[in-house]
Amino acid sequence: MNYQFEKFIDKHIEEAVQLALKELEAERVFCSELPVSDFEERLKQILWWLGSQPYGKAALCDGKLVGYLLFAGPWDGFFGDVKGVFSPLGGSAFSYECKEQGKLASMLFAEVAQEFGQDGIFSCALSRYAHDEEVAKSFVLNGFGIRCMDAVRDITGPSIPSVSSNVKYEELERQQFCEVKHLQKGLNRHLHQAPVFFPLPEGGFDAWFSEWIKRDTMRIFVAKADERIIGFISIIEEGENFITEYPWMKNICGAYFEEAYRGCGISQGLLNFVCDTLVEEGSVCLGVDCETMNPTALRFWEKYFVPYTYSFARRIDERIQGGNLE
Repeated sequence: MNYQFEKFIDKHIEEAVQLALKELEAERVFCSELPVSDFEERLKQILWWLGSQPYGKAALCDGKLVGYLLFAGPWDGFFGDVKGVFSPLGGSAFSYECKEQGKLASMLFAEVAQEFGQDGIFSCALSRYAHDEEVAKSFVLNGFGIRCMDAVRDITGPSIPSVSSNVKYEELERQQFCEVKHLQKGLNRHLHQAPVFFPLPEGGFDAWFSEWIKRDTMRIFVAKADERIIGFISIIEEGENFITEYPWMKNICGAYFEEAYRGCGISQGLLNFVCDTLVEEGSVCLGVDCETMNPTALRFWEKYFVPYTYSFARRIDERIQGGNLE
């Protein structure tokens, strides 16, 4: 097929929304837990915003939009001490009428990324549906690696198997959030170590934690043994993609249990308590995002949640800047 590439502008939005909606429906075939809702207007808003950003291309064939790739940014300090850009879920889509989606994805990235080096952009990331294997393979072969995933669970179904014990589960009041400080510190320490290698909070942990407990919509659920908190799961209203904005969906933003209390069903028990509480309030699904580089979290969440997105990242060698073959 012969493709024409041009700057993504307003005239492409209507066709782009339809491509994005078709990708969402294709993902639902593999992940029936995804909420059924009309996301068309939200996708339009996302594409209007992304279309105003400097890095975005549309691919056309015989005058018809067959794909697009849009990045927001750049921002300083994006996965390192460099400028970077990000394409959120909905920021790219490829027509199923195109028989070479992987090739088209590679060509679009080449078109969009032409200016990255000269503009000093050396980090780029994008979010894609988890089961679009052809496009995912294309990005991996273009030097991207998977670093995190979004997953979802229908919480109106059967409970997760757990064990009965003397452990108590409860939700903390906002003035009690500081009681999980030791656990959040353990989580940050875990993420800092291999194989995750997250940087420690700038300004120190205490200052970071003081801001973390002020998050507007956050709720914290805990497990207690002998009246001592030994694990927590934190919940927020919305996650990091448009699907998490579904009104009857809540999202896990953190979890950690003391090592001595792992592997004995307590984490499953707390997760059941969270789900039961949310169902009573009218929620129907629960989302979670986790770093795939964190094998402990990945093993746990994949047991009880279905992945529906993977986020990919690539670091570009900054030595290309200023290179001249003339």
